[in-house]
This record gives sequence, C-alpha cells and structure tokens, in this order.
Amino acid sequence: MRLLCSCDRHNYGDLLFPIVTRWGMRAVPGFACSEYGMRRSDLSAIGALPSLGMSDIYKDAEDRDVILVAGGENLAQTWLVMHLTLLGASSSNLLVRCADKLGIAFAERLSRWRFRGRQEFPYILSPDQFRAGVRTMYNSMGGWPLRQYAPRDQFSIVRRLAKASFISVREEESASILRGLDSTLPVRVAPDCVFMLSDMLPKEALARKASPGVKDLVREAGDYFCFQCHPRYGDANRDELKRQLLILAKQSGLTIFLTPIGRIYSFEDDVFLDSLRSELGDHARLLPASATIYDVAHTLASARLFCGTSLHGVITGLTYGVPFVPLLSEDPKLGNNVRSWGLSDAFPQTAACDLASEGLRSLGTSGQFVEERAVQLRIAARDNMRSLAECILDG
Repeated sequence: MRLLCSCDRHNYGDLLFPIVTRWGMRAVPGFACSEYGMRRSDLSAIGALPSLGMSDIYKDAEDRDVILVAGGENLAQTWLVMHLTLLGASSSNLLVRCADKLGIAFAERLSRWRFRGRQEFPYILSPDQFRAGVRTMYNSMGGWPLRQYAPRDQFSIVRRLAKASFISVREEESASILRGLDSTLPVRVAPDCVFMLSDMLPKEALARKASPGVKDLVREAGDYFCFQCHPRYGDANRDELKRQLLILAKQSGLTIFLTPIGRIYSFEDDVFLDSLRSELGDHARLLPASATIYDVAHTLASARLFCGTSLHGVITGLTYGVPFVPLLSEDPKLGNNVRSWGLSDAFPQTAACDLASEGLRSLGTSGQFVEERAVQLRIAARDNMRSLAECILDG
C-alpha cells in the first residue's frame, strides 16, 4: 500500500494518521506500507514516520497497489496552501507576497511545479494517473471548503473521487457536500481513525513513549487542564483568553498546561502560547518545543480537561476519557466533527468569553458518559478500518 497524507509537516494530527493507519491495517495478510507526502521528509526526531515525496509515488505505484489518501481536510486542498505549511516563516511570507503581487493562480501553478504535481488538486488522485491495476482509496477525510469552491472545481474533484474504490469521510457535512454533487458516490461516514490511538497505546504504554522531560513536567504540574489555540484566534481574543484561563484555574484548582499542537504556517500554536505564558505567571506550564507527538498525546491524555480549537486535541483527549471545550472559531471543522459524534449538546462550541464557565461545566460531566461515548467512537473507527481492510483484500 502507498499511503499518501500530510505526514511531511510538523502538525500533530497529520503525523498520527500513518502511524494509526499502519496499526489498523495490521490484520491484512502480507500488509506492507510506504508513506508519501508532498516532499521527502524525516521527522522521526519527533516520533513521526519518514516519508517519500509526491514525485516518488508516480514512479513507485505498481499493478495491484492501493494508494490510500489517509486523513485530513484534504478533499479540498490546494498546492499553494500545502506549500506554505512546509515553509519556514521567511519563506512562507515571500510566497504570500508572490501570491499577492502575481495572483493566486500563478502561485498555485508555481507550487504545483515545485512538487512536480500531475493532478490539479494535491490529494485528489485518479487511478488513470498510474499503471493499470492501481486502485485509489480515501479514509478519515474532510472537505468542508468544497462548498465554497467554483462548480467547475467541485465537479472536477468529484469526477476523480468517483473512480476510487473506497471513500470514507469523518463527518456528515463533507458527506452531504459530496452526495449533493453526485448522489451515486459511495461515501461512508466514520469517526477519525485517530480515535484508535488509545487502543494502539493505552495510557501506560503511551507514557512509556513520552520523553523523560515531559513526563516530569506532567508529573510536576499536578492536576491540570490543557489549553491550545492558533495565533489568529489567540491574537483576536488575547485579553479575554487570559482572563478566562485565570478564572478557570482559580475556580477549578487546576494548573494551566499550554499545549501547542500545530507548528506550521497559520497554525503556529507555539508562537502564541509562548507569548501568553509570561502573562499567566506561575499558573501556567508550557509544553517545550522539543516535544514529540507522543509527548503531546501523553500530555493530553493525562489532563483533566482540554480547551482549544484543535480537532485532534479534542480527539486525543476524548479517546482517553478527557472532557473538552471546543472553542468557536472561523473554521467549522471542529464543530462539524463534534456534531457528527452527537456531542454538540454535551460539549457545545464556546466563545472565548464563556471558556471558564463551560470549562467548569465540562469538568462536571460524568466520567462514565465521556468514556461510553469514547468507546462508541473507537468501535465505529475500528469497524470502518475493518471495512477498508476488506476492500483492500477484495482487490
């Protein structure tokens, strides 16, 4: 199997997709897998799997191979946006200025050329691009921005998806968009595969994979809640967030554990949270820049509560039985998923000004209720992975 995903960028959830997918496919006889991203990468220092690049997958795919596009909001993704997330601050700013001056269309072509892309959209592949006998499949996908795409682009994407052997999206909004464009498209809906992380690594096993420094930091923090957000949300709500976090810490008796999850263009959680820490004083701890993906997961799994804008922050906490406060932002991805899980009443999306009150309410949620819902979501994710395995074997 050739597994294609965004595993070449420093973004927690994207780096977990190939790891969890490998584990989920372990029952397939003779299973072997290679990972591919936009570019060749090696982020093994933070716990990720190394990847080959997009140009490699065109050469490597052979008869009877499956190309599995594994996870993320990548049904509606562009070369330019993905290019930006692979660049440092100065290079990404240069590319943004190029797009502003020469136009988005030019910058999109430039980014596609940079990665030698053959397809119009980076993660929308057609079997026709490869040798005879290659099948394409999609799992744990999302694509809410498709609703805003021009009709030509929408139908271009759906036309290629129609040639896939398996399509599973992680929430009802993306499924509704796809079915509205082509009612015959065989779209499945199942929770994100990262819900299986706690099956793959129960709490004790996860702790063993965390670094000694982070385990010490978690231990020294005592009882705590995790907070995360990206700079756009943080900068827009800075004073209110600081006030609410301090209220929540005082009224709950919990330490604030600032937990960066994204470290890529436009989602540099670490930049905002590092600047916020100094304003919170002794009430806060900060996960260090050296943290691995297992350090992040261990920190989230050990918390009493997670508050943030990150989908995989919520998923990781929830699969280990941690309640959450999903913050309301301009990105509907988190809300779309929480609604699909049937949890939007228990854990409503929350404005910054209500963070403390909602945090206290979530802390009071029955542990049994949280665990029961987590089990249901894990089972649904496992069942979907089993269906994917059966589809692979049927070929």
